[in-house]
Amino acid sequence: MLVCVVCIASAFSSCDKDDAKTEENNTHVNNWILENMEVFYLWNDKIPSKTDKTLYPSDYFETLLSDEDRFSWIQDNYTDLLNALSGVTKEAGYDFKLMKVTSTDPEVIGYITYVKPQSPAVAASLKRGDWFLTINGEQLTVDNYGTLLGGMGAAHKIGIVDWDTETIQEVSVDVTVYEENPLLLDTIYTMSEDKKVGYFVYNFFARDNGDGSMAYEKELNQMFGKFKEAAIDELIIDLRYNGGGAVITAQALASMVSGVSTSKVFGITQYNEQFGQYLRGEYGADYNKSYFIDALKNEKGTETVPIHKLGLGKLYVLTSERTASASELLVNALTPFMEVVMIGGVTVGKNVGSITIYEENPERQKTNKWGIQPIVAKFANSVGFSDYGYGFQPKIFVREDSTLNDIKPLGDVNELVLRAALNDIAGLTPAKTRAAVRTMRDPIGSSANRMPVRQNMYITLPKR
Repeated sequence: MLVCVVCIASAFSSCDKDDAKTEENNTHVNNWILENMEVFYLWNDKIPSKTDKTLYPSDYFETLLSDEDRFSWIQDNYTDLLNALSGVTKEAGYDFKLMKVTSTDPEVIGYITYVKPQSPAVAASLKRGDWFLTINGEQLTVDNYGTLLGGMGAAHKIGIVDWDTETIQEVSVDVTVYEENPLLLDTIYTMSEDKKVGYFVYNFFARDNGDGSMAYEKELNQMFGKFKEAAIDELIIDLRYNGGGAVITAQALASMVSGVSTSKVFGITQYNEQFGQYLRGEYGADYNKSYFIDALKNEKGTETVPIHKLGLGKLYVLTSERTASASELLVNALTPFMEVVMIGGVTVGKNVGSITIYEENPERQKTNKWGIQPIVAKFANSVGFSDYGYGFQPKIFVREDSTLNDIKPLGDVNELVLRAALNDIAGLTPAKTRAAVRTMRDPIGSSANRMPVRQNMYITLPKR
């Protein structure tokens, strides 16, 4: 009996030590979190004066956030965070949207919006417009879809609907560490002898895959060179699945589209009062202004690539409820200088940006591998407009899923949202498409639920 008592006492003693060690580790990380949030966080004046630093870091981080903040987040491994910002993630390689089957039933249905080239999804013969009801044999519902999406980071089965036979075919899909190129496709349409229209699908803003090469920006620039050589008259940028990314890339894209002088302001950045004052003291009155550019430059300043400028007076942008952050920044920054025609859905309304913070000292990384992505800035255009927190309203409302089981491939001139843009260019109005949007269920989720990093806009701060 004595032995049992000793064992029990030893077990409790061991648990007490483990709990104490856990709380000590939490406090170490949370001190680091609080220190950075007090300096950089946009709403640092709203951080509570008393906090419980023994909490698990992700829970502690949540206690610091303002009620106005919809977008800051934390990740337990900064390496995963950095990779995701550059489009490097472990995935199957397909993007999708989810919606309720009916307005009253709990069942959820999804469809694939696009498939990424040379991905496992291609090998599994998945394609845009495939509708699915199950993941790993389980019906999607409003209660379980979040959990089921969490399982898609590993090999899984997706239940594709066969509309002709009204049956479900389970398709096995593998996953891999995939480097996504944000430029999905581009083409030029010849509408008449004197009318050429450039079109491209751009799914996030990134300079490169994190290697510092500017490879993605260079490819974007080469595409604009092709558009310029072809002397296109109109341009359509498809940002329906673009949740944001690097502000510096949005700045480059805006410069390629518009050809605005480098003396003109691209955007104005608002920081918290203390950090803003510091930056003003270090860099002068223009510390928070960025300008249109005429060349791509790497971070080290060792490479400069002149950009191709179209100098257009009008831009068409295809949007949806997924269009956010740097995509909206692009629209807002260009609006004072050219006509921007939005077609599709109401955008997210993210007029704020974040930075990536992690321990850069290798020794400190041994005890703290967390990464935080706090909101640190609010953005305005050259005339000071930043009030788009509820999203931008399109000129023409139209949804790609209005035809249910007949969603055309991206780039197909009969694909509904692209068709609406081409019709507007031709002076026609797609009245039937306008009416169809009212019969559809509103989306409740998407593949972005798996990767919040894809709903992000991030900046690089001057060195302190």
